[in-house]
Amino acid sequence: MSQKINTTSIGLFIVTGVALGVIGLLLFSSSKLFTRTRDCILYFNDSLNGLNEGAPVKYRGVTVGSVKRVMVRFNQATNDYAMPVIIQLEEKLIRERMGDDSMEVFTENALAQRIQWGLRASLQSESLVTGVLYIEIRPNPNAPPPVYHQLKKIYAELPTEPTQIQQLMQNLASLDLKSLQTNVNNLIIRLDTTVGELKMGEINRGLTNLLASVDRLVSSPDITNGLAAIRPTLDQYRDLGAKLAGRVDPLADSITNSLAEADRALAQFRGAADNLRALLAPDAPLPNDLDQALQQLSGAVQSLSVLLDFLKQHPNALITGRERPLKKP
Repeated sequence: MSQKINTTSIGLFIVTGVALGVIGLLLFSSSKLFTRTRDCILYFNDSLNGLNEGAPVKYRGVTVGSVKRVMVRFNQATNDYAMPVIIQLEEKLIRERMGDDSMEVFTENALAQRIQWGLRASLQSESLVTGVLYIEIRPNPNAPPPVYHQLKKIYAELPTEPTQIQQLMQNLASLDLKSLQTNVNNLIIRLDTTVGELKMGEINRGLTNLLASVDRLVSSPDITNGLAAIRPTLDQYRDLGAKLAGRVDPLADSITNSLAEADRALAQFRGAADNLRALLAPDAPLPNDLDQALQQLSGAVQSLSVLLDFLKQHPNALITGRERPLKKP
């Protein structure tokens, strides 16, 4: 007899598997289920090859969200061929990486203000080998005016800008290569014509004659004799320099000794001047003694003057002597 199937066990197994699947889904997607997000739309004029759903959205290299959907057209004019991409910014990632104040990006006014200051999105390559792309958001003060594509505002739209490589390729594509090629060909033709017009034979003959003249000049007997005559003159100047060097040292010593003697003479003269200053001071004894001597000399001169006057009147006084006055009887 066949064993009866236990439907209860099968039911419990199925319910347990479904429950485990739901729990696993919740665990793996909890970062998006339990955090507030904001969707923004971006329009790119370049190919989106390599940009996949789930690709990171980075702010200056720091992941703040992911790509939610890559589309061909959405809410845009008929002649607008830009490729729309919807990104999802995650509040948890932004708060962890940019702080509490970073949640201003979820308000319309703050986002519009940052766009006015140059906030732009662009496509960047994760690897040049694989060609995988991600979206980079960064402020660019020199960004061109923003261009919007939505006909009806459904999502917050973030303007985009081409990458530096794309700008370089655009600049290269805008170059007039045909004109450059024509100019280069004309330049080559002119150079060829100019070189052809040069008389290379005459130039070679001129160079040959110049080298021959230089050779004759160098090997001239006059030059050789002049160089030979310079040698004794240089030897004489060398001897003269040696003699001058031998005499300069004694002369320098003599000058040094003379300066030393002059220094000592100045010191003695300074001492004599100090002594003379001390003798001529108002309170020094020399002026008083000199004054007394002058007074005595003046008295002697006066006495000598009286004596001379007396001799003029009585010249015989030198023989008879001075007459005595007669006494009254």
